[in-house]
Amino acid sequence: MKHSRITKLFGGILLSASFLVTACGGGGENADPNKIVFWHTFGQDIANTVQNKIDEFEEMYEEANNVDIQIDFEYRGGYDEMLDAVSKGFGVGNTPTIAVAYPDHVADYLSLETNSSKWVYDLEPFFNDPEIGFDKQEEYNPSLKGTEDFVPSFLDEGQHYVKEGTYSLPLMKSSEVLLYNSEILTLVLRDYLKGEIVNVDEYMNSISWDEFMDLLRFTNENLEKYGNGLITPMVYDSDANLFIGQSFQRDIPYVSMENGVGSIDFNNPEAKAMVQELKACYDEGLFLTKGTNDNEYGSNTFTNMECIFTVGSTGGAGYNDPGAAGFEVGIAKVPSASKDEAHTKYVSQGVTLTMLRNNSLSVEVNDARARIAWQLMKYLTSEEVNIDICMSSNGYAPVRESCYTNEVYASYLEESDFMPRCAKVVAEEINGNYFNYPVFKGTAAARDQVGGIITQVFLGEKDIDKAFADAEEQTNIMM
Repeated sequence: MKHSRITKLFGGILLSASFLVTACGGGGENADPNKIVFWHTFGQDIANTVQNKIDEFEEMYEEANNVDIQIDFEYRGGYDEMLDAVSKGFGVGNTPTIAVAYPDHVADYLSLETNSSKWVYDLEPFFNDPEIGFDKQEEYNPSLKGTEDFVPSFLDEGQHYVKEGTYSLPLMKSSEVLLYNSEILTLVLRDYLKGEIVNVDEYMNSISWDEFMDLLRFTNENLEKYGNGLITPMVYDSDANLFIGQSFQRDIPYVSMENGVGSIDFNNPEAKAMVQELKACYDEGLFLTKGTNDNEYGSNTFTNMECIFTVGSTGGAGYNDPGAAGFEVGIAKVPSASKDEAHTKYVSQGVTLTMLRNNSLSVEVNDARARIAWQLMKYLTSEEVNIDICMSSNGYAPVRESCYTNEVYASYLEESDFMPRCAKVVAEEINGNYFNYPVFKGTAAARDQVGGIITQVFLGEKDIDKAFADAEEQTNIMM
């Protein structure tokens, strides 16, 4: 009987001597080379689907190789808890083979490496491995397509670390979208455009950021006319994304890297002017952010009909669905502040996987586990499997180009339900136009700190110069 099945049945009772040694932090050559530990951050729906795919992989692998393998799929809390557990686990031999991670967190793991201790596997040697590369083992990757089939910006995200190579692989991705109350917005546009009739969705997918601010300004001046419960025209879910996205679209320095050395660049006159401009819009009452809205996501305000627009992640877009008894929701890409096509790009978020070594295991055992782990990662990112995972995820997008032309996913995009319409905007309006910054130790802190700049300046807790200076100082401390 398979170890994984017995472990699940008895709630994690340790059954083999090799398992006992490994679990205690030791093991070396005696540890089981066929055991994989996979730490994740998933909610129940995604976790159930991924577990089913893991079970499928185990059965195929065991049949093909005539060997039992054990894959322990373990929930480790949110991303911050994951970062803490992995970082602390390196020194004591308590790290998984596969971990869900943000690229910023992978950068932190890489920063902990020394000449004698290498924690993170470079995945590139696996891509074209003569036995287990992307173009081998049709059962795990039926198309046999490799990196050329991944959405370029998704794969590129895992290739901007301080070391050359690919240290993370996308599993499912998200971006931001603009959601709006179509019924109210139709009335607003009728007045705003002085009776001109437009297709609301097409109009919202074509306006610029400045034009959108003008629309919000008009709406705010007439807010009571469009609903007694309205408190603001819009809520923007992420203070950090507002700063970072606007910086990229306006070609304002944020972070950079040269010759493997990272640089924190966000404290500059252009960024200060940008924040001053955004604060003026906030002071006019055009929008709130999560940080200025009692730390509440915009979905609550939106479904309660207290705002007309909200900007949020497609990874949680389902929370903005008011249901059958509610109002009709329109969906569009977020209006861009860019003046040129090269910077009309959007934030890329979502789930990436990284592969790690365990300090308590020998080189041989680590590498044996890594080969199995790679084959599992290849299976989870294969076309049809990746589609199944994403369609259970409440808004995440597949990572391969071929997924979008797959008959199953193409049919899904044509459905009229809320989530397929969100996915269609990502696929057809954003259409792979994402930006990536380099990641290094300090970029996770930079993201937190620039979000804090937005919150603190908008609320008047700090003036712009102090907010930027404090944010830069705090980020540098974390580098």
